[in-house]
Order: sequence, then structure tokens, then C-alpha cells
Amino acid sequence: MVPEGWKPAQIGDLAKFMSGGTPSKQKAEYWGGSEPWVSGKDLKTHYLVDSIDTLSREGFNVAKKAPQGSSLILVRGMTLLKNFPVGYATREVAFNQDVKALIPVSSVDGLFLSFLLVAEKHKIRQLVSTAGHGTGRLDTTLIQEYPVNLPPLSEQKKIAQILFTWDKAITTTEQLFANSQQQKKALMQQLLTGKKRLLDKNGERFSGEWESHHLKKLLQISKGNQLNKDTLSKSGEYAVINGGIEPSGYTSKYNTEANTTTVSEGGNSCGFVGFQSTRFWCGGHCYAIKNLKIDLNFTYQLLKFNQSKIMRLRVGSGLPNIQKKDLEALSVDYPISQEEQQKIAAVLSTADQEITILQQKLDHLKQEKKALMQQLLTGKRRVKTDDMEAA
Repeated sequence: MVPEGWKPAQIGDLAKFMSGGTPSKQKAEYWGGSEPWVSGKDLKTHYLVDSIDTLSREGFNVAKKAPQGSSLILVRGMTLLKNFPVGYATREVAFNQDVKALIPVSSVDGLFLSFLLVAEKHKIRQLVSTAGHGTGRLDTTLIQEYPVNLPPLSEQKKIAQILFTWDKAITTTEQLFANSQQQKKALMQQLLTGKKRLLDKNGERFSGEWESHHLKKLLQISKGNQLNKDTLSKSGEYAVINGGIEPSGYTSKYNTEANTTTVSEGGNSCGFVGFQSTRFWCGGHCYAIKNLKIDLNFTYQLLKFNQSKIMRLRVGSGLPNIQKKDLEALSVDYPISQEEQQKIAAVLSTADQEITILQQKLDHLKQEKKALMQQLLTGKRRVKTDDMEAA
């Protein structure tokens, strides 16, 4: 059903399609400057400003270019087998032969068109065929014939502006999230190596000794038990942890108490350090850390800090695993003082809480924008424009 005031159209009616190309690789003077040359690997972000591979001004002058306001789509590449990338040119850009530029006609807002393509990406990806060597290919004719409903230009602009505002909020939150992660990383580097010492309960800087021991001397590492798939259910009370932090299912029984640090023993998340705040079932690919001789929360932060070292213990071809004896032999440094351990853990836990809040906010913004796109770009939710208000 076409919303009132909208018109049925095809994507080919909305834009002129333009093919890209590659300036001669034989001419070194064409490459390595500051001008963008967009390829499929640059379409991971919606707003195109720069690119991984760049051209000199001389190379840019001879390249095929899309004007500001164009939508760039991938039409050839392995990525098409799982996604349909769309980018919006915020400036004039050169682009390669695996990409098509859609230059909007005068009755179409370029930013709106880019959002429309994103909203239809899952359906458009169904048009992808497989070329030689298993590479994805998207026939230009099929995209041009793809049916859409088009609102008046004034409504397009209003919709695009609303979604752009949401994108700015998401970008700001992503930057705050990335900054918080970097700050936590810097804190760990300082506090968990003794480079920075906190204040004790008397307001004095901690000055006690640090020691280095194998994990086997500080804690007990217990491997979980594989659970029969028949016992898994969505309604089970206890999460089944096989590695990392995300449950692989739920069950009505548990084998591990709450507030336990875990280390993934095998699989794709092998070596990932997690923390379970409720009772859970520790699966066959999960180590549970028990009987601690150091502070509980400090143990999690210490192992998280050493996660890269833990991951280097992985062995085996195919899906890797970590042997218990190798994990037990890992040496870590820690302060003897329990009070200092607790202070360090408290600071790092606060940083984790801030990161979690920002992650939740970011997830919420993305979900809200996704829902809003679905409503605005189908006409289920209408916006008021200056034209409507004047009428």
C-alpha cells in the first residue's frame, strides 16, 4: 500500500548509476595523497569522508568520481554474501570498479536515498548471485528495477534530517564509549603493574611489596561439565556458560556459585575472561576460578588485564583450546596488601560500570533508530514539513 502523497517508483528512477575505476597502479605519482578513493572496505561506515587507500591530486583528477550527496553501494565482493554495504558521500570521492555510485535526480534528496537503501538492504541482498571463485555479485539492472515508495522532496529532507540527528547522537555516544574503554585500559596498565599506587585508608600512598606467582598458587582452576542439549531450555533459571560472558543456553540446575570469574577453554572465544554475578552452569569449554587467595574482584580485573597472555596459550588446529596446566603456569604480578587489591578493583569496577552504561545507551539508540527508520521510510509514521504546515 502506497502512503498518501507518496509515489511508487524504482530505484533506477531515483538516481543515475555510475561505475568506478582504478587509476593506473603503474604511476606511483597517482597514489598516496590525501584524496579519497573508496572501495568496499570503506563502506563499513555510512558517512564517507576519507578512505583507506588514497590518491594524489593528480590521481584524483583522472579517477572516476562521485559528487557529494551520492550513495555508494558495493556490487561485487565477498562481503555481499553477508551484507549490502551503503555509504553516503559527504564530499566528492573517487571510487573503484567494485562500487556503483547512485547520483540522485533533482526530485530526490541524496541523504534520504542512502537511508532508503540501508532500510532495504536485507531484501536487496537477496538479489546477490555468486560469480567465479564464490564472489558475490549484484546485477545493476536488478537494483534499478527494485520497487520503492517515494515521499515528496520536502518530506524526504525532513526524514533524512531526523535520522541524521539520531546518527550524530550515536556517533557521540560511540566516541564516549571508545574513550571510556581507552581510559580503563590506561588505568589497568598503571594500577595492575604498580606504576601508579592508590591511597590507603589513612590517605597515604600504598608502598607495600608486590609478588609474582603462577596462577596455580593463587587460585583453583576447575573445568566445567558438558550438559546434554536435551536439558537446555529457554525457560531455565540458570545460564549455561561455555566461554566468555554470553550464555549458550539455560538449564534448571547449576554447578557453580555466583560471583565467579570464568575463562573460556575453547572455541571461538577461547581465552576470553568473564565474570558471572549469578549462579550458573559452567560448561565443558569453560574454566571456573575458585578458592581464591587474592581478592575476588581483583582476581577478575587481574585476569582481564592478562587476557592477551591467556589467549597466547591457545593450542590446536581448527577451534583452539587452552590446556589447564598451561593456564595454571601463567605468572602474574599482584600487591600483597588485600586493601590495595580491593582499592584497585573498586576503581576498575567503577570504570566498568561507566562502560556498561554507555554500551546500554548505545544499544538503545541504535535500536530506536532502527525502529524509527522502519516507520519513517515506509510512511507508517509521518512527519510534518513546511509545505504541510503552510497548507
